[in-house]
Amino acid sequence: MMNNFGLWLKLRLRSPLRPLIRILMFYIYDTTYIMGDCGELHVGKRCGLANTIFNLSSGSIFIGDNTIFSNNVMVITGRHIFKNGQRASLDPKLERKNIGGGPEEVPASGYDIHIGSGSWIAAGVVISGGVRIGDNVIVAANSVVTKDIPDYSFVGGVPAKILGDTRNMG
Repeated sequence: MMNNFGLWLKLRLRSPLRPLIRILMFYIYDTTYIMGDCGELHVGKRCGLANTIFNLSSGSIFIGDNTIFSNNVMVITGRHIFKNGQRASLDPKLERKNIGGGPEEVPASGYDIHIGSGSWIAAGVVISGGVRIGDNVIVAANSVVTKDIPDYSFVGGVPAKILGDTRNMG
């Protein structure tokens, strides 16, 4: 008797609750984080950003139309300059109070990231500043992109290397 009631209740509540669940999932799942104020984030049409982190400390990020990001992707323009084997801001002559580095250590520009249209950036990927990812590219989970990737590439690894061509995939 309870099994039938449970099924009846599930079927009756599913339709009215579905819109509410979608709204909640948008705020839980599709929550990006943007840090840095030196660059701009440009996102194309119909992109899925999930919970991607965008660091704009050393440049801007450009994302083409219809590109999707899976969970826990980091797109990082920020860099730290090292001089004489240590972070540049640790120079004793500077007498800095903050630990973030400041302008002596973190360049404000020059490390833009361009991600083409129709690409899929899988879970856990890290994209470092100054790279260009082409159109219709798949970046495999947990890869680290440190160099440019041409159109229609399937890449993976640390650092990411070309593993195939997306035009030849099922």
